[in-house]
Amino acid sequence: MFDPPVLNQTKGSTFTVNVMVTGGQNVSVVPVQLSYDPNQLQVLNVSNGGFLSQDGQSVALSFRDDPASGTLQITASRPQGSGSVSGQGAVVTLTMMAKAPGQSVLVITRGGARDPNMQPIPMNGAEAAVTIQ
Repeated sequence: MFDPPVLNQTKGSTFTVNVMVTGGQNVSVVPVQLSYDPNQLQVLNVSNGGFLSQDGQSVALSFRDDPASGTLQITASRPQGSGSVSGQGAVVTLTMMAKAPGQSVLVITRGGARDPNMQPIPMNGAEAAVTIQ
């Protein structure tokens, strides 16, 4: 899910939104694909949200943004052999800029998680509504 799920921004402002996991069990890797309207939103940065590093482990974070299509692919992973974490928290924090007035949405188009054996853990998608003035 996104936290916050509803954002009100002014054109030109920078804001953050967390991509959250709730009720995660035995999570080691979180690959996520997001879509956004590149005419209204710009991705500035993706940073570790703390969920995967809650026990002090480092987190490898990679992301690829395609501003032409408005697709952001993110993978956050714990080191191999470091076990897993459970619970809830922010996997990553997105820093974005509001580019143009209107209504926009951030959508998790492909979400999921993997356990230490790389077995898939089903996760639900989510969306956040962004109003830009």
